[in-house]
Amino acid sequence: MMAKNNICAIINLTEDTTQLKPLTNNRPIAGLPFAGRYRIIDFMLSDLAYAKIESVGLFIGESGRSIYDHVRSGAAWDLQSEVAGGIFTFSHQDWKRNNPNAHEYEDFYYNHRLFLERSKSEYVFVAGSKIIANLDIIAVRKQHIQSGKDVTVVYKHFDKNQISDQELLAHGIVFDGDDIEKFTDYVTPSEDGKVNLSLNMYLLGVDKMLSIIDKATEEGVYLELNELLQHYSTTCSLNSFEYTGYASNIDTIDKYYKANMELLSFPTFASLFQTSIPILTKTKHGSPTYYSPESEVRESFVGSDTFISGTVKRSVLNRRVVVEKDAIVMNSILLQGTKVGEGAQIEYAILDKNTTVEAGAKIIGSPDDIKVIGKNSHIYAD
Repeated sequence: MMAKNNICAIINLTEDTTQLKPLTNNRPIAGLPFAGRYRIIDFMLSDLAYAKIESVGLFIGESGRSIYDHVRSGAAWDLQSEVAGGIFTFSHQDWKRNNPNAHEYEDFYYNHRLFLERSKSEYVFVAGSKIIANLDIIAVRKQHIQSGKDVTVVYKHFDKNQISDQELLAHGIVFDGDDIEKFTDYVTPSEDGKVNLSLNMYLLGVDKMLSIIDKATEEGVYLELNELLQHYSTTCSLNSFEYTGYASNIDTIDKYYKANMELLSFPTFASLFQTSIPILTKTKHGSPTYYSPESEVRESFVGSDTFISGTVKRSVLNRRVVVEKDAIVMNSILLQGTKVGEGAQIEYAILDKNTTVEAGAKIIGSPDDIKVIGKNSHIYAD
């Protein structure tokens, strides 16, 4: 019988959040606000929606409350379904993987198997959730079928100066002509400073994924599916798909800050948002932003329900932010509900939700030292 839904998807929200704290104290990387009105997970969900994928499994490291609140039924991405498919969430993956006793009560891969079998899909798209990109998954499937290989790996061609040495670890893939050879623990850039990095996105048949899961169970290997594919890559024939659009790997504070700031450049913004694949997010009804006559705003993203009476330059303001008279916000990211008092000064900083900066207070960082203020903080003047 032909599969009703040709592709399903498993997205792993289990990446290490250590280098993004305190922003990730209560949310996974996928839940981080981005570009004024989006969350990082919106990019992946939008790609899945464009590809008409109806069954999506979100495997979450901890409780996932912030993800549940944002995604809900998946209606914003047309991923809800009353008949078949929809968004399915599986939480506490970290505990299941790291607690030896957990496997005595339930096979670690039980939910993965159940999801894959019930999706009745022919192919599965597997990915992490910290890459910001705009990928045409239908094009990936077409090339995958033509290749006849077991697994298609999505990669991007980078200049060495675009990435850090850490990103070369465990993300590299080596090519021999047009054929991918293997994953490697470290990639040495070519003489011209170029390197191909996996975007941690894969397409393969559901039957092949299930056989890899069976092998992992037999050998006692407990990893998220994207990690599992790297682990068993030498047992598969691999095809490569080059992604040529904008991509950013959000795994540190500096990269989160840089990715937001890069979008203030219109060519970069257009390469991510003005493509054939629209980036969708949950609709939040609110009032338009108010700009007082004395306000000055330049080169910035500003969310709805915001009040600006001061100066905002080269910054990203989310919803319900207040910038009072004579306050200055420059080269900064202010998340939802932040209030900046009269005469306060914010430069090279990230302020998490519901932070209050009292009148006259200063938070001054630098391009090499971004100041990060945690959620619900209260900053007083000296």
